[in-house]
Order: sequence, then structure tokens, then C-alpha cells
Amino acid sequence: MPSDSDEQFDKADMILSNALQEFISAGVSQEVYGMAMLEIGILALVKLDESEERIAALVADFIARARQGGPQAPAPRATDT
Repeated sequence: MPSDSDEQFDKADMILSNALQEFISAGVSQEVYGMAMLEIGILALVKLDESEERIAALVADFIARARQGGPQAPAPRATDT
């Protein structure tokens, strides 16, 4: 049975995946939407009083995973039409 944390990550993944598709559909450059999402994430962690060291460690981990071909954003869920 998935934990509440797992469910929260799944929800966030779906929302971000859909937002990513919206950015692409709207012709927003990868640099711009990448910086926008990075800013949102960092601001959220700062508001939670995460230390700069913790945030920097998380970013370093994300960079390492991306360079190793880490997980890609999940495809958005189909909506009822």
C-alpha cells in the first residue's frame, strides 16, 4: 500500500507533467520553463526552512541523476472526455 508521501509525489508528478506539456504546447523555451520550475521548487523548500546546504545537495543529486539518464517525467494521465 503506497504511503501518503508516495501519493503526494504521484500527484505532484502528474501536475508537473501536465504543466510541462502546456509549456511545450505554448512554445515556451526549455530554458525558461526549466528556470521557472526550478524557482518554484527552491522557493517552496526555502519556505519550509530547508537549509541552503540541503537544497544544494538535492540539486546536485538531481543533476547527477539527469546526467546518468535518470527517470523522465511521467506521461500525463488521460482525462475523461
